[in-house]
Amino acid sequence: MQASTGSAEASERAGMMLIGAAVVVVALYLLRDVSAVIYRAIVPHTSSLPGVSLIADGGLLVLVALFGVLAVQMWRTRSPYLGDLLMGGFGVVVAYALSEVVKVFVGENRPCRAELTLPDCPAVSDWSFPSNHSAIAFGIATAIVLASTRVLSPVQRGLVIGLAALVGLARVLQGAHYPHDVLAGAVLGSAVTTAVVVMLVPWARRRARARRRPAPRTEQPGAEDAAEAVEQRPGW
Repeated sequence: MQASTGSAEASERAGMMLIGAAVVVVALYLLRDVSAVIYRAIVPHTSSLPGVSLIADGGLLVLVALFGVLAVQMWRTRSPYLGDLLMGGFGVVVAYALSEVVKVFVGENRPCRAELTLPDCPAVSDWSFPSNHSAIAFGIATAIVLASTRVLSPVQRGLVIGLAALVGLARVLQGAHYPHDVLAGAVLGSAVTTAVVVMLVPWARRRARARRRPAPRTEQPGAEDAAEAVEQRPGW
């Protein structure tokens, strides 16, 4: 009864997170005209900066590597928070899939085609809203932060979040996304990953505790026969 109540409360919290994230994402999309003004003011001066196109992809690879290193360290030390990290990783996959669905549903054209003409612009069918890079980066960063409160210091966790923010910023500076694309991707990645962790981690911990429970003691060979012999004694 207590476990089912806890699961219901976790599902309710996760649902509220997702509803809040959906409201924020819609609000950001409604601000796309303001976002376009910011884009036109910044990107003509930044899209040709050397190495700016590599920052987003490089930062994302670093986040993936950090996730992998942390998972291996937790596995080697038998950390009880490994399940939290793995559930967070599953949340990142869910966030990415959801961002792809939103992309197709909204169908926003890339700003490097609609606002400016940039040579390094994704294909026509590769929509802009929200940013997949931001969704994945902030999803991974959220998974790491939620699972590493006893492994990483507050400064280190702040650096992880900062790296995710750098990935999103780089996507704007290189001209691949509007600012509202990146912010929506960040909200989507963080909220979905957190919601998945909130829903699944209690279940995963219960399963882990169940596996660690000692097996019931088996009776010694011949104990059952001895018990029957006692019952057959006169006077019993």
